[in-house]
Amino acid sequence: MDYLEILFGFLGGLGLFLYGISILSDSMQKAAGNRIKNLLKRFTDKPIKGVFVGFTVTGIVQSSSITTVTVVSLVNSGIMTLAQSIGIIFGAEIGTTVTAQMVSFPLGKFSLPIIALGVFIHFLRKRHNGYLGQILIGFGLLFLGMETMKQGFAPLRESEYLLNLLAEFGKTPALGIIASALFTGIIQSSSATTAIVIAMAQEGVINLRSAIPLIMGANIGTCITALLASYGTNVSAKRAAFIHLLFNSLGVLIFLPFITIFGDLVSTTSSVAARQIANAHTIFNITNTLLFLPLIPVFLYAANKFIPGKDEEIDGGVKYLDKRYLDMPSIALDNVEKEVKRMAKMSLEMLRDSRKVLLAGDKGPVKNIHKKEVIVDNLLQAIGVYSVRLSQKELSKSDARRLSALVHNITDIERVADHAINIIDSAEKKERDHVIFSKNAQEELSEMFDNTLTIYTNAINVIKQYDVKNVKKVMKLEHIIDKNEKDFEKNHIARLKKKECNPAAGIIFTEILHNLERIGDHSVNVVDRVE
Repeated sequence: MDYLEILFGFLGGLGLFLYGISILSDSMQKAAGNRIKNLLKRFTDKPIKGVFVGFTVTGIVQSSSITTVTVVSLVNSGIMTLAQSIGIIFGAEIGTTVTAQMVSFPLGKFSLPIIALGVFIHFLRKRHNGYLGQILIGFGLLFLGMETMKQGFAPLRESEYLLNLLAEFGKTPALGIIASALFTGIIQSSSATTAIVIAMAQEGVINLRSAIPLIMGANIGTCITALLASYGTNVSAKRAAFIHLLFNSLGVLIFLPFITIFGDLVSTTSSVAARQIANAHTIFNITNTLLFLPLIPVFLYAANKFIPGKDEEIDGGVKYLDKRYLDMPSIALDNVEKEVKRMAKMSLEMLRDSRKVLLAGDKGPVKNIHKKEVIVDNLLQAIGVYSVRLSQKELSKSDARRLSALVHNITDIERVADHAINIIDSAEKKERDHVIFSKNAQEELSEMFDNTLTIYTNAINVIKQYDVKNVKKVMKLEHIIDKNEKDFEKNHIARLKKKECNPAAGIIFTEILHNLERIGDHSVNVVDRVE
C-alpha cells in the first residue's frame, strides 16, 4: 500500500474542497450583497425568525463560521443584541448541514463540466452573471475535491490499523469526538471534516457507528473560529461566541449516551452510508435547535455568569474598526459608519461644552474638550486608513458611494471639533484679557450658538438615518446662520460707534461668529453627501 500516494490524494482533495468552499462562499456573499447583512439585522425580533435567518444565510454562504463571525461582529458593533444573536447561531448549525447533504450525493463525475462552464461564464464577465461563474467554479472544485479524497481513501479499506482505530471510535465515541474537534479546530471547517467522513464512507472505509462521533466532534471544533473572532471584542460579543460553543457542546453531551439508538434510527433513513451520515448531521443539529430554542433565557444567564462584566464606552481609540472584518465589506462598512457617528457625536459634545465655557463661564468642561479633540483627530486618521483598505475590496456601487461620503464627512466633522477648540481659545482670551461682552452681544451669541447646535445636530441625524425633512432643516438653518453673522457684525459695528463695547471685545466677538458660521457650512457639506 502506497501511503504517500494516499496522503497526497487526501491532502489534494481536501485542498480542492476547502478552496472550492472559499470561492463559493466569497462569490455567494458578493452576489447577495447587503441582503445577507440586512437579513441578519432585521429579522431577529423573535428567536424562531433568527433560526430561519441563520439557516438561510449559512445555506447561502456555505459556512456556519462566516455566519457566526458576522454575528459576533454585529453584536460587538451594537447593531444586534446578544439575545437576537442566539437564534441565528442555532440556525447556522442547521444551515451548515446543507453542504453535507450536497456532497453525500455522487456528483463527482459532474465536477469537471461544472468547472468548465463556470470558467466560461466567468471570462464572459457579463454584468449579471459575473458571480454565477465563480459560484459554479466553487461547486465544481467542491465536488472534485470530494472525488479526489474518495479515490485517495479507497486503498485504506485494506488497512487493518485504520479500520481498528475507526472501530474504536464506534466503541468509545468520546475518542472520535475529541479527535474530530481537534482536527476541525485546525482546519476551521466543520463542512470539510464532514465531507472527509462522507468520502471515507463512500469507499467503505468507515461505517455509520464510527462516523457519528466524528460529525459531533466537528460541531464542537467549528466553534474555534467564532472564539478567535471574539478576541478583543466587547463583553456581549464574547458571550455570543461562548453561547455558540455551549450550544454545540451541550448537544454532543446530550446525544452521547444515546449514540447507538441514534445510529439505529438514522440507518432507517437511507440504505447508502454517505446519505446516512449526512442525515445524521442534519437530524443532530435540528434536534439540538428544537431542544434548546425554549431555553434561550438559560443560555443568556449562563453566558452572563461565565463572562461577567458590563460593556463600557471606550473614550479613546477606535471602537468598531477591526481588520478581521475587511473580508466582509458590508459589515466593515457598517462599522465605519458607526465609528463616524461616534466621532460626530463627540464633536457635537465639544460644541455644546464650548457654549457653556463661553457664555456661562464654566471652566469645568475645558479639559474634556481638549481630550476629545485629540480623540477626534485620532479617529480621523484611523477611519481614513481603514477606509482606504476597505475601498480596495470589491464593493457594490452604492456601497462605494456610501464609503466615499463617509470619508469626506469625517473631514468636516474634524473641522467642527477644531472650531469648538477655537471657541474655547476665544473664551480663554476673553477671560485672560478681562473682556466683557455687552448684554446684546451675549444674546446674539446665544442665538447664533442655538442655531449652530441645531443645524449640526440635524446634519448628524441625516448620517444616522436619511430624512428629507432634516436635510431641508439644515439648508434653511444655513441661510439663517449666514444672515445672523452679517446682521450681528453690523450690530457690533453700531455698538462700537455708540461706544457700548470696546474694540477688544469686538475682535473676539467676530471670531466666534465666524467659527459658528463655518460649522453651518460643514453641516451643509455633510448632508450634501448623504444619500
